[in-house]
Amino acid sequence: MKRYITFLLTLCALGLTTACEESYLDEVPLDRFSPENLLVNEAGYDAAVVSLYEGARQEHSIASNNFEYMTVGTDQSQWGRNDSRGNKDYSLLNSNLEATVIYWDWAFKQMIVRANLILDNIDDPSLKIADAARANIKGQALFFRAYTYNFLANVYGGVPIVKERIVEPKFDFVRNSRLEVLEFVAQDLEAASALLAMEVPDGRIPRAAAFHLLSEVYISLGMEKKDDSYYDKSIAAATKVISKEAGDYQLMTQRFGKASARPGDVFSDVFADGQINKSSGNKEVMWAWQFENFTPGGYSTATLANISIRYWGPEYDKIQSPNGSANLPSDSLGRGIGVNSPTNYIKYDIWKLDPNDIRNSAYNIRRTYYYNNAADKEYFGKPILTKRGADGQLYTTKADGTPTKFVLDTLRQYYPYIRKIEGTPMGNNNLSGNSVKDFSRMRVAETYLLRAEAYFRKGDKTLAAADLNVVRARAKAKPIAAADVTEDFILDERSRELVVEEPRLRTLIRMGRLVDRVRKYNSVPSVPNGPSSGSTIQDFNRYWPIPQKVIDANTGAKFEQNPGYR
Repeated sequence: MKRYITFLLTLCALGLTTACEESYLDEVPLDRFSPENLLVNEAGYDAAVVSLYEGARQEHSIASNNFEYMTVGTDQSQWGRNDSRGNKDYSLLNSNLEATVIYWDWAFKQMIVRANLILDNIDDPSLKIADAARANIKGQALFFRAYTYNFLANVYGGVPIVKERIVEPKFDFVRNSRLEVLEFVAQDLEAASALLAMEVPDGRIPRAAAFHLLSEVYISLGMEKKDDSYYDKSIAAATKVISKEAGDYQLMTQRFGKASARPGDVFSDVFADGQINKSSGNKEVMWAWQFENFTPGGYSTATLANISIRYWGPEYDKIQSPNGSANLPSDSLGRGIGVNSPTNYIKYDIWKLDPNDIRNSAYNIRRTYYYNNAADKEYFGKPILTKRGADGQLYTTKADGTPTKFVLDTLRQYYPYIRKIEGTPMGNNNLSGNSVKDFSRMRVAETYLLRAEAYFRKGDKTLAAADLNVVRARAKAKPIAAADVTEDFILDERSRELVVEEPRLRTLIRMGRLVDRVRKYNSVPSVPNGPSSGSTIQDFNRYWPIPQKVIDANTGAKFEQNPGYR
C-alpha cells in the first residue's frame, strides 16, 4: 500500500497525472479539433481564421440557390417569378420569415462566435506566435467581427453586442442601439487597421480593406450622430487607401492581364475570370471571395459556389427558336433562373445620362442573345429577334420579321445580363448555374464613391464631384458638375459601378433610402393586379424584423422588436 501511495506522489511531482488536482476532471478532447488543442500555436489560430473566411463566403449563398436578399426587392432587382416571394410582397417580411432567421444565425452563430474565439486568448503572452503573425491574426478577427456587426446594423438596426465568448446558456440579452453597434464596429476597425498586413495572399484581408470599411462606418456614424467630424474621419480613411498609404491598391485605368488580348475594355478586365485577384495584376480589388474548381475547400456543394449566374442570369434556355428548338445552357453563361430580375432602373434608366459609358458596353452588359441549339440548322448562331405584339407582349420573330407564337418573359427569361457574373461553371458543368469565379467584395472604385459621399455630406460638392469624376473618367463617361451631386446621383453612380457586387439592401438601409427608392423604382407588378415590392413596402420596413425565435428564447430580459413588426 505504501509503495502505491509513493508511486502516486511521484507521478504528481513529475506532472504526469492530474489526479492530485481538481483539473483532473477537465475535459480536453484530443481526438478532434477543439479550442483546447487547436488554439495553441500559429497554425491552429490560422486555421480558426480560415473558418472566418469560409463563413464570410457563405454570406453569398446562405439564403439558398434561389434567394439573394441583399439585392432582390430593392431599386436594383425584383423577384423574377410569378409569386410573392423574394420581397416582391413586403408584407411577407415578418419575424418568422426564414431569411430573417438565416442571416441572424449566420452572424451570431458563425461569424461572431468564431471571431470571439480567436480574440479570447490571442494576446496570451505564453503563446509561441511571432509578433507580426499574432498582430495579423488578431487584425483579421477584429475585421470580421466589425464586418459582421456592420452587416447587422444595416439590416436589423440595433442588436446585442457580444464582445466575448459565451460559455454557458444566456437568456437575458438586450439590444444595444444602432449607434452603439456602429461605435463598436469603428473601434474594432480602428484596431484592425493598425494590425493587418499591407501585402497579403489572394483572398486575405489587407490593411486597406479595414480603412475602406472604416470610411463607410464613419459616414454612418456621422449620419447617426449628426456630427460632421465623422465625415472628415471617413475622408481620411478613404484617402489612406486611395493614396496607397494602406497598401498598393489603385483604380485600374489601362487594360491588363490575359483578358486584354481579347475584345473588351478596362472595366471588363477588372471582372475577367481568372484575374479578380492582385496576383493576376488586378490592383483594384482589395478583397474577393475565393472559389476554386476541383480544389479542397474551393467548394463542396452547389450552395457554396459562386451562385451569381443562378441569381442574376435570365432563364434564356427556356427561349425557343421559331422552329421550337430550346436554347441550351452554355459555357460562361451557365444556367440562370431569373430570380434577380433587373429593374428598368438598372436596365435602362441609369444609362440615359451617358449611353457611351463603357459600363453599359456590350463587354459588360449582354443585351443580344443567340440561338445556340445546333440541332436547329436554320437558326443556330443567329441573334434572337423580337417584336412587340398588339397585346403588348414581346414575341420572337422569324428571320423575315414575322412574329412567332412564342412569348418572351422579360422578367424571367429575356433581359439584359450583367456580365460580371460570367465565369467558369462549377465542376465544368454548364447546367449547374454556379461558377468558380472569384467574387469582388471590396475595390478601390467604391472607396472613391465613399469618399465622394463623405465630401457631399459635409457640404463640399466640388470635391465630391472630383471623386465621382475619377470613377466616371475610367468609364469614359462625361464628367458631372458640382451642382449635379446629390444623394440620388451617388446612389445611381454606385449602381452603374457596383451592381451585382454591392449588397444594395444594406446600402439603402444605411443611407435611410430603402423605402422611397423601392417605391420609385420597383413598382411594376409582374402579374396583373399582383404585388410588387414598391406597392407593398411600408415605412417600417426601413429595417428588417428581429427573428421571433430570438425574442421568444430571451426569457430573462425583454428583447424589443423593431417598430411596425408583430
